[in-house]
Amino acid sequence: MVPDLLWWRQLSPGWKQAFAETVFHHANEPTPGELAQLFALQALRFAGPRAAYANMRFELTDLSGVAALTNLTVLVVIHHRIETITEVQSLTQLKALFLLDNQIKSLAGIEDLLSLEQLYVQLNQIDSLKPVAKLTNLKELYVHDNPLSSLEGLTEAHSEKLEGFFCKPNEGLKQKEIMRVERELYIRCRGI
Repeated sequence: MVPDLLWWRQLSPGWKQAFAETVFHHANEPTPGELAQLFALQALRFAGPRAAYANMRFELTDLSGVAALTNLTVLVVIHHRIETITEVQSLTQLKALFLLDNQIKSLAGIEDLLSLEQLYVQLNQIDSLKPVAKLTNLKELYVHDNPLSSLEGLTEAHSEKLEGFFCKPNEGLKQKEIMRVERELYIRCRGI
């Protein structure tokens, strides 16, 4: 059996439906050629039904369907019910990751995505930025509207490239912490 076909048959029903709606535009089992095209894609977008420009009729609850798509450089999974993102750890080519408006509690899984330049995780349940410590190629980081109380994880090494850091509003984030990051790390903390 073709390896990609075996992968397809092991996917959850939700992810089969997600690919049917966003990539294949049919509900049949994809052909080996269609699967080869899927694995070659560099960008994928899954916008749930609450999105302004939705391309899906239901909300995903995990990222298991993208773990094997290692050619991706841009991944958009917005307006869903994702809680964990550990499945992205194999996507080391990612330059842009859009996970806004989910239910993500932790950024665990992104620690080694060293090519990442854009990370959009606003409107989630994230309480720590520690997993971004090694992601010093970030140019844009959107973390507003999360229960953050600290910006620990950002370092002075981030200041070289991080041009857009949007951390406000975050109810638990004190002005003292914002001033520390701006004074000690030379990273401007912006609001939306």
